[in-house]
Amino acid sequence: MDILQRFKYEPDGTVRLADALCSFIREEITFGRLKGGERLPTIDEISKNTGLTFSQARSVIERLSREGYVRSRPRVGTCVASLDGGGLKGRVLVAYPDADICRFYPTQLFDTINLSLSEAGYAVSVVTFPLGADGSLPRLKSELLRATDLVIAMRATPNVQKCLAESGIRHLFAYGDRPVVDDGSPWIEFSPDEALAQFADHCEKAGVKHVVQARFENNETMDAGPALLEKGIDSSWLTVSRKDVGRRRFDGIVQCSCEVFSSMQRNEIPDLLLFWSPYIAQGAFMAFLDRGIRIPADIKVVSLSETGFGPAFVKPVTRFESDPVEAGARISEFALAVLEKRRLPSPPRISPQYVFGETFPF
Repeated sequence: MDILQRFKYEPDGTVRLADALCSFIREEITFGRLKGGERLPTIDEISKNTGLTFSQARSVIERLSREGYVRSRPRVGTCVASLDGGGLKGRVLVAYPDADICRFYPTQLFDTINLSLSEAGYAVSVVTFPLGADGSLPRLKSELLRATDLVIAMRATPNVQKCLAESGIRHLFAYGDRPVVDDGSPWIEFSPDEALAQFADHCEKAGVKHVVQARFENNETMDAGPALLEKGIDSSWLTVSRKDVGRRRFDGIVQCSCEVFSSMQRNEIPDLLLFWSPYIAQGAFMAFLDRGIRIPADIKVVSLSETGFGPAFVKPVTRFESDPVEAGARISEFALAVLEKRRLPSPPRISPQYVFGETFPF
């Protein structure tokens, strides 16, 4: 019960009570004030002494368990995870986009990172940030005030990159565009070269003559053009603006994409559309449905799944996607090399597979 007496919460409108309690317990464990094997209060005790509901208190314990801070022991209760009979080596913070964007990140990716780093003696915390480049970062900044040995930032926007650079905390980037804030931090790149070669070969065998690639403005990371050119297939670009609608940026992207493809003339429709975002693809699907354009009879479609993971589509789409367990293992291995100050190898590349679906059948 001492830990609950030490816990102080002052609402400021940015951090919820449950999140504050989670962060507090993580910090108590990281600094060694809670020792390995020490029993935590029960869920009922947490609820009665903090003002959390029973389900909220249970979610706090479940989150700490997933992150590797605590373990359930039969006939004892929830205890601080014992690592080598002592405290934790340190803390790793995983940061990734919030809201509807993060629902496409598979649990397996984070579970793999969490398990690998926890087994090596590190506690793993998770924090989200707004996807918009101008969004404020109260939760990330709050987490960075706590003892942190490494930040793994997924799809970090420029403001996140700047925040991490100013924090002085070691960090690495995974996925997204090449970092625009060049502070020497490593970048684990999503590299689809092999999958693009398979895609180009598929286009050649299917008799595709022209491919239009649809992407966000100022996003030039992915390009199938060179692979297609080797097969004698022309390609061109179609750029979709990023637009916010209310609080859901995802909805704005879909809406803007729908407007673009609704205005496309019939004679402008190419043999095949390659979408470098599932959000642009979903907006196009809506426009095609309204106009009676059939997939794949009238137009063939290929898309990148969100961060390369999982279909995230209503129907099976021919797509680029990668194995989240393998990706998590590669990220964890490189993160451990950074944490343990070993001679760093070149950052690994996450390579997706080319998966056949109904929108461009083989």
